[in-house]
Amino acid sequence: MPPLLLNEPNLEDHFKILGVGSISAYKLWCYRHGFNTSLNKTPEQLQNEMDLLESHTEKRDPEAHKKHDPKRAKYLTRIFHGELQNEKLSSLLYTIRTIYNNFANDPNAQQAFGRLILHIEKYSNLLWHQNAIKGYGNGFNNTYLAGLEQLTTHYKNWLRPIESWRPEHNKPRNQFCTLARHLLAQYDIPQFFDSAFFHNDAEEARIQQSWFKHVASGQNIRTAGVPMRITKRMAHVVMQYKGYHHTIYQSLRRAQYEAFGGNKHNAWELTHGPLGKHLDNEEFWETVVHFLANQIFLDRSYINPMIDYIRNQKFTPQSIPQPDGTEMEGPPPHPSFCMKGRSINKLIREVDLWHQELTGMEDVAFETWQPSGFKEWEHTEFNTELKRNIQWTLHELITSQQLYAEGRIMHHCAGSYAKRCLAGEKSIWSLRALDLDAAEENQVQEHVLTIEVDIKKRAVVQNAGKFNLKPFGKKHVARERKTDNVYLLLLRYAPTIMRMWMDREGLSHG
Repeated sequence: MPPLLLNEPNLEDHFKILGVGSISAYKLWCYRHGFNTSLNKTPEQLQNEMDLLESHTEKRDPEAHKKHDPKRAKYLTRIFHGELQNEKLSSLLYTIRTIYNNFANDPNAQQAFGRLILHIEKYSNLLWHQNAIKGYGNGFNNTYLAGLEQLTTHYKNWLRPIESWRPEHNKPRNQFCTLARHLLAQYDIPQFFDSAFFHNDAEEARIQQSWFKHVASGQNIRTAGVPMRITKRMAHVVMQYKGYHHTIYQSLRRAQYEAFGGNKHNAWELTHGPLGKHLDNEEFWETVVHFLANQIFLDRSYINPMIDYIRNQKFTPQSIPQPDGTEMEGPPPHPSFCMKGRSINKLIREVDLWHQELTGMEDVAFETWQPSGFKEWEHTEFNTELKRNIQWTLHELITSQQLYAEGRIMHHCAGSYAKRCLAGEKSIWSLRALDLDAAEENQVQEHVLTIEVDIKKRAVVQNAGKFNLKPFGKKHVARERKTDNVYLLLLRYAPTIMRMWMDREGLSHG
């Protein structure tokens, strides 16, 4: 067969296949790969050149991540073969080399780490320095690369080969979630457990990772060794959480608060405060959480200041001035501080005074704010059970004095809403009943129900009677004993009166 000439279309196509744009470039390519540099070649010679090109070109895996770089993978492979120990590398490769060398005493761990990293490099985007947990700061331990190092420490417990894992999501947090469960979980568990692999404290991380494996193996979190009393209700609540925005401690604290009856909005505030960061002195702090969860009208802005105050009184040493002008560390102000029998309104006043002392604002006056714009209400009806004419009135509380008085009378903490009422966010109302058939000297308004209104949403978001009793809530015998039958009957009628007022004002239930 006669050789092809340069001007034949097949040779021009051949140039395009090889990726060369000129005759000189083609000859250089042939020279580098050991081929004849002549332009007169047979089809067999051209085919040999294309076969070599194909053997040198990695076939693109359709599942490979767009950040996958074959050259980087080759560098990683060399690192995992013990090479490139003294060469200058990019930040990523240098960090991976450091981690690989940290496992020098365990060749099997090194092998597992190499397999993990090569697979992640090809199919995921977890190698880059991204913060994993919002509340854990910017340190290396809070990156996905550090999380991969932590997963490697459990290589003996891997349940499935890393090579069979593929990411199901684009977000790194979700990718890490499925990876951790692929390697270590027999059963799916809430995503907040992943925070165990990013904790800054190595010992604490090891402990929390043992909780991860315990629950992921199908066992109950109550038997995981968590230094917290976890009730059946708590265990159920915490295992239902779907999001990943909280750490393990925050999720446990949130479940504890909600299991005690606290609402979810206040739970968020609690978990993002000091009690969401540790379980120290848990036996005491459990009583505090229980106390707070039962304060229906406690505004959430008071929760963490109250915890700060309690911690200061019970656990924080105080400085004692000495005659020579120096200071000596002494015991906390009230080391025997406990929650038993404590009044929420008195505690709120103590917290306010403490903060005023800290800020030098001891003489701050009581506050007054503008009415919400909703109208007050009056309604008279004959109550067939009491056989009395009852006058119902609904009053808006527009001063801090009125809020504190309502709290004292109702034995709850309406006074904590002063700041939010002043800001125009909330409006607090007092529903009262007057027996018109009683002798004039015995006619006293009975405070029946306190109502919280979200002004912006135009909605009633909360209501409670004395001792935080609910008109149709669960029975609280101990609380009901502090009232009388007449009050309990009025409390049952209170929602009907409230509903009439809401309809008139165009309010909904929040």
